[in-house]
Amino acid sequence: MPRLRYIEENEKTDEARELIAQAEERGAPDPRVVSIMVRNPKAGMAWVRYWNALLYDGLLPHTLKELCRIRISVAHRCGYCSTVRSKVAQAEGLAEDKVAQLEEFENSDAFSAREKAALRYASAFKTGDDGVDSDEVYDELRQHFSEEEIVELGLFCAETDGAGKFVRSLQVLSWDEACQINPLLGAIDTKDAAE
Repeated sequence: MPRLRYIEENEKTDEARELIAQAEERGAPDPRVVSIMVRNPKAGMAWVRYWNALLYDGLLPHTLKELCRIRISVAHRCGYCSTVRSKVAQAEGLAEDKVAQLEEFENSDAFSAREKAALRYASAFKTGDDGVDSDEVYDELRQHFSEEEIVELGLFCAETDGAGKFVRSLQVLSWDEACQINPLLGAIDTKDAAE
C-alpha cells in the first residue's frame, strides 16, 4: 500500500481523468503514481503535464530517454520506476532484452555510441552532486548531441533523479516486490553486494 492514497473516483476532475487515461495508454508514468499526483490540482497536475511533455516530446528520441529513465531508476532502487515500461518506447522498438543489458551497457553491442554517452551522463547523476559538473562530461556530450539536446537530456535526467526519489518514497511498489516481478533486478542487488 502506498504511503499516500490514490485519488477517489468522486474526487477526479475531467483533467485528472484525462491524465490517468493517458498514463494507462502510454504505460509511463504509471497510472498509480498519476492517481496520487493529481490529488493536488495545481502542483501535482502541473508536474504530470510537465513530465509527459519532457518524456514524450522534444528533440531526443523517446526510446533514448526511456533507457536513461530506467538506468537512473535502477540506480536508486525505485521498485516502481524500475518496472514501469513505456508502451510508446516498446512500440518504437525498445525491447526488454536491451533493457536487461543496461547494467553492462558499456560492454554491450546493443547500444550505439550516442546511447552510451547518454547513459554515462544519466549514470553520473547517481555519483553525487558533482557527477555531471565537469568540462569532460560536456565535451563528450557535444560529440553526440547538440546543445539543445543536452538541455533536454539534462532536464530529463535531473527530473528522473529528483522526482524518482520522491516516487520511490511513496512505496507504490517496493524494491523487493520489483525484484519478484523482474528477477534481473535482484541480480543487480547481488552484484552490488559482492563489490
